[in-house]
Amino acid sequence: MTESAPVVKIVSPRRALVFLGIVCMLFAAMGVVIIALAPTQEMNLIVGTLAIGFFGVGGGIALVGQLRKSVPLRADDEGLRLGGGGRIPWEDVDRIGATTTALGVRMRRFDTFLATVPKSAGHTAESLRAARAQTGWDLAWESRLLDRSPGDAARDLQRRRRSS
Repeated sequence: MTESAPVVKIVSPRRALVFLGIVCMLFAAMGVVIIALAPTQEMNLIVGTLAIGFFGVGGGIALVGQLRKSVPLRADDEGLRLGGGGRIPWEDVDRIGATTTALGVRMRRFDTFLATVPKSAGHTAESLRAARAQTGWDLAWESRLLDRSPGDAARDLQRRRRSS
């Protein structure tokens, strides 16, 4: 049995998530300090508890949720998987390419993708055709959403496709 090639993951840069984490920790720590300075004053208890709850708990939940969504595209033996849901088998992929500002995928058929993508994503056959007419790609990811240049991402995905 042949060993399959490694999975290619395109990961969003996490600088903004690190910044979000630091800001949330600072505000949650401020809430703790506010409570510690005057624990008997009602306003300090309210403001401190709100800061800890909103930035500590809420910020932590938001951070974990965003980390889970930070892989917008993944390529394996079966095809492409989108981070928000949806799958495109290799036989449905017509082209993978890049411009200086984006990575793009053009599909032969939309059936499997539309059957596997969540309705909340808003993809329809019409929206995919409109995107193709406008950009030349059915699906596209801007370079700011990629951990490498669009050209490098396209080459890595094409290499993975050939090894399947």
